[in-house]
Amino acid sequence: MGRKKITIEDIAREAGVGLGTVSRVLNNSTHVSEETRKRVLDIVKARQYTPSAAASKLARNDVVESTVGLLLPDIGNHYFFEIFETIYRKFRGLGIDLLIFNYEKHNPRMIQKVLDAQLSALLIFAFQLDDTERDLLKRRNVRYLYIDYPRNHEHCIYTDNVYGGRLAARYLLSKGVVSPCYIAVEPPAQANADRYLGFSSELAANGISHCATFHAGLSEESGYETGRRIVQDGRYDGVFCYCDDIATGVIRAVREAQAPLRVIGFDGVRTTKHLGLSTVSQEPGRIGTQAATLIVNIMHAEKEPAPVKHLITPMLIDRNS
Repeated sequence: MGRKKITIEDIAREAGVGLGTVSRVLNNSTHVSEETRKRVLDIVKARQYTPSAAASKLARNDVVESTVGLLLPDIGNHYFFEIFETIYRKFRGLGIDLLIFNYEKHNPRMIQKVLDAQLSALLIFAFQLDDTERDLLKRRNVRYLYIDYPRNHEHCIYTDNVYGGRLAARYLLSKGVVSPCYIAVEPPAQANADRYLGFSSELAANGISHCATFHAGLSEESGYETGRRIVQDGRYDGVFCYCDDIATGVIRAVREAQAPLRVIGFDGVRTTKHLGLSTVSQEPGRIGTQAATLIVNIMHAEKEPAPVKHLITPMLIDRNS
């Protein structure tokens, strides 16, 4: 059997640096310490590594030309799409390719596809890797950043969902709502629990101890059907929706029935402005820009940085819906 071909990932792993650092050494960039340069070059020589055409193009004009993966559950969701759109535009300006993977929960074939793509880094949207998946990525020296998912000891950018839930409650209370309800998402998500916690806590602090919960899928149509049930029930005068896609369906049902029901969503996607829909905004464009900047910095660092945690504070957009 022939000897296994040495890859740039092997060099990065043995040197304890990122792919971007190896590529800068190979391209004689000045943005590398002499100690790191010597360590990488010694390993390159010892392993008789010859850069492939793709590897030799990883650095050009001090901008790493590489591929970042994006692992996400549903690009059809407006919030997900607006973040993806912003990341794509940011990367395009840096000469970085973006490769999208559809998330299949803890599917070994899915994570193997990610590894086979020889990514420089990975963005993980709204879910948590299991221990096996994390170990596989770390062994291949693929650095990653969670988006919209808080992690204690890993890189992440996430929203204060508890505070966002409080903002939604304050909005409904300010409109005179006395019998509110909440539409949770199916399947359940951590953000769902946090938003409900903030919402129900703020209501309780204002004398409303009970808040009914309905459930909907992550789509406008599911929101519409749930909205119709709430309207027909007749006991509620305000509803907080887990996300803007659900709220878009609910507001359609409310307006069709001309029901006296206040509605607020969560995310701050562009369609809410056209619909005149109140929302708790996470500013998805800003999240996308910051996520792109963070992962580029993490990817280019000589050594794995200490965990980067970036908290987004949501804001209320009152459109009197």
